[in-house]
Amino acid sequence: MGETAYICSQMLESKRIYQIDLFRFIAASAVVFYHYMYRGAAAGNMSLLRFDGVGDYFKYGYLGVDLFFIISGFVIAFSIKHLSLRKFCYSRFKRLYPMYWICLLLTFVITYFFGAPRYNVTFSQLLANLTMTQKLWGQGDVDGAYWSLYVELKFYVIIVLFLILNQFKRVGLDYLVYFWLLLSSLRFFFGPSEIYDGLHEFFILDWSAYFIAGIICCQMFLHGVKVKHVITLLWCLYISIDGAIGRIHWLERTFHSDFSADIIGIAIVVFYLLMLLVSSKKLQFINSSKFVKIGILTYPLYLIHQHIGFIIFNHLYPYFNKYVLLSAVVILMLALAYFLSNRIEPWIIKRFKN
Repeated sequence: MGETAYICSQMLESKRIYQIDLFRFIAASAVVFYHYMYRGAAAGNMSLLRFDGVGDYFKYGYLGVDLFFIISGFVIAFSIKHLSLRKFCYSRFKRLYPMYWICLLLTFVITYFFGAPRYNVTFSQLLANLTMTQKLWGQGDVDGAYWSLYVELKFYVIIVLFLILNQFKRVGLDYLVYFWLLLSSLRFFFGPSEIYDGLHEFFILDWSAYFIAGIICCQMFLHGVKVKHVITLLWCLYISIDGAIGRIHWLERTFHSDFSADIIGIAIVVFYLLMLLVSSKKLQFINSSKFVKIGILTYPLYLIHQHIGFIIFNHLYPYFNKYVLLSAVVILMLALAYFLSNRIEPWIIKRFKN
């Protein structure tokens, strides 16, 4: 989900596709309510605030991350259209890490002092998390939501390698799409092996179809819809649905609840259709620059909402009506996200420019 929330703003101002900001905010909201109303109490004893029954209506909100990955593919493909390795690396670092560090430190402090006994963090864990590659160092995430940032970071590494290749030989994005899509299709033909497992890990093959679909949608937006785009996009859709349905077993084992393959498949089809409509410029009737104001909230909102929200729930649930407490925490998270994105982030960007 990651730094996409920031790099969209410049892109959207130049091409006026503000609908993407709206989709990002909807996706982030789905994840927030999934965590607060379902995931927290359903498994892992993360939250003492339960929403039995009504919470089931939000259990598919985790799919908001899938939509984020498609959007990420779109905006990153747009941002590298001039093939500048230096600009890409600098802008990604500037947009990704400072806000992440602020939210990480905020989450760490609150968890360290108020999280026990359910949430415990260490300073070695904090140091590893500062790199965003804590998984490589055998350290857990300070906040569970950070898992998707590692996926995004590996996507950026793939893009960096593509840009490095273009320093020596001009290679179009189509070649990256075909190569990555081929690797993503290997699971239909090969079982686990040392070579395949290495490719699977490096090229994030569990999620690659979403990023590829975003790249294809960007190509359609920039150059028009072509037959090759439709064919590759349909294959990405098939791989995405197959992978999402394949995760049902884990979901049902973890949450002890049934998950519908039909609902999951329909949701992913809707994601693809929305991005296809954006790419073909068919959603201009909802095109409004006002969406940027909510779009920029998504990155800090995603980073701070989960563990901090659960800790507040666990301390205050005996004293307040659960829906009042839920509403108050959601408003608080939105206010914090607004403060970070409209006050702290501009100050940081100004320091980088200086």
